Amino acid sequence: MNYENFVKKIHGEFEMLAERKGLSGRVVIRDIVKNNNVHLKSISVVNDENRATPTIYLESYYEEFCQGKDISDIANEIFEMYIMNSCGLNFSMEDFMNYSYIKNKIAYKVINYDMNREMLKTVPHLHILDLAIVYNIVIEEDAYNSATAMIKKEHLDMWQVSKKEIEEVALTNTPELMPPVIMRMEDLLAEMIINDISMQWDDEDEQEQWDFVKEDCAYGGHPKEKVSEYVREEIEKMKYDDKIDMYVLTNEKRINGAGTMFYDGLLKKFADKIEKDLIIIPSSVHEVILIPKDNEISDEEINEMIGEVNENELETVEILSNHMYLYCRRDDRIYM
Repeated sequence: MNYENFVKKIHGEFEMLAERKGLSGRVVIRDIVKNNNVHLKSISVVNDENRATPTIYLESYYEEFCQGKDISDIANEIFEMYIMNSCGLNFSMEDFMNYSYIKNKIAYKVINYDMNREMLKTVPHLHILDLAIVYNIVIEEDAYNSATAMIKKEHLDMWQVSKKEIEEVALTNTPELMPPVIMRMEDLLAEMIINDISMQWDDEDEQEQWDFVKEDCAYGGHPKEKVSEYVREEIEKMKYDDKIDMYVLTNEKRINGAGTMFYDGLLKKFADKIEKDLIIIPSSVHEVILIPKDNEISDEEINEMIGEVNENELETVEILSNHMYLYCRRDDRIYM
């Protein structure tokens, strides 16, 4: 079954589940243009109350189908995901039209300028370096349910506000809505491994409530704190080069965190602390990597590495840029 037929089949299965479960609204399939001009198919429900509803993207589910998963099981999984993510979203069209209500929810993110030229024709933005700063309404009700809506030029007309006002509001809001985090690369890797171990254990043995990691995990039978210690020790041993310190700059949500490099005074404070200029590696739209500037590694080597990662490791939608930047603390400025 090709992808188009898969989408049609999921649409039909979802409609039957919605009717059986008493879900009101019209099930729709949309072609969504994401970052870097990536087109994705999604399924959602248009409801009578004009309230925000989750958008579920279907590409990963098609991969599961191609690997042999039953399409009815996939439809049930999508439906359950939809219901779970619907619970916390209390945002209506009336809310969206009310600028006073959404003003404090406006934040910015950064994307690649050239890869999004077509989209940027309809979106208020600020062109900086080879990037564009664009603006979202951040809708979040709890730790598990969140969504964003990109602000377009037509919305400024509806609210009767200027692009300059949106820029100023976002500049103030974003660090508060998405506080910055700077951490050593080793600590981030350790955090990811520990979270993965914890999630595996939590799924298999929920009643233990995190007292011990299951015995079939890497350091079986030890308290979680001890496992964390072991993981961090192993990561330190694996460090590629003791002469190169690498730091990850993102936000607390770990989503669209690359924009933190434009937070007022943040890079200046960090660069002054380590007393060096900074190489900025745009590892994805979600984070950047900071390396103290010295002569140990050339710009050409870094740019080659960025290109390889973008081509072989990242999804197209996550690519930020193909080259490094330099932060000069004397000028308090980022250069290409």
